[in-house]
Amino acid sequence: MRVVDDYGAVPPFETIAPSGARTPFVFNAPHSGSVYTRDLVDGSALDRQAIRRSEDTFVDALFARVAELGAPLLKANFPRAYVDLNRAPNELDPEMFAGALDVPVAQESPRVAGGLGVIARIVGERQEIYDRPLPAEEARRRLETLYHPYHAQLAALVEETVETFGTCVLVDCHSMPSGAVKATGAPAGARADVIIDDRFGTSCAGAVTESLTQGFRREGLATGLNRPYA
Repeated sequence: MRVVDDYGAVPPFETIAPSGARTPFVFNAPHSGSVYTRDLVDGSALDRQAIRRSEDTFVDALFARVAELGAPLLKANFPRAYVDLNRAPNELDPEMFAGALDVPVAQESPRVAGGLGVIARIVGERQEIYDRPLPAEEARRRLETLYHPYHAQLAALVEETVETFGTCVLVDCHSMPSGAVKATGAPAGARADVIIDDRFGTSCAGAVTESLTQGFRREGLATGLNRPYA
């Protein structure tokens, strides 16, 4: 963990770019950030270890070599506990904030109800991040300075790849808590090293999923598909 006053000294996100694009892939590591702002650390009810429970720690380092293979990697430096980039911008819990929010709010979201909206209420095993409501303007500030610029950069990388190759495969890179893998019920010796998720065939062509699966297996890794997360 690194603690900073703000993201002026450290960029909130960055692209590890190849010297030249050689493949129609874009890699995205939205949850591996470990640079925390002092306001988050000091304003949290959790200690510095507990607040990191939602990080996909080192996943950005694991995928950094894709640039050598001709594909860009976009990675967040800010943590998921601050802004979750894999949520819709309106997945906000008004009860977390003091005062009325001046940004759109989803009427119903099971992820918000579970404490895991775009600005999370919990980490780990339902550990509350904050011991008091956040200022209402904090929602807009985090969305405008972090969420929307990140997604604009991701969209630009995808568009550039489509312009170059005529298509683009976006790979979201994550790790999973060991408890989630154990919950699949597979015996220890049969648990997957890598799980490929394609929303049950709806978010990716089957040929791409199969090619990735076979590639990992050739490297001696056990693979899973869409469990425990799709």
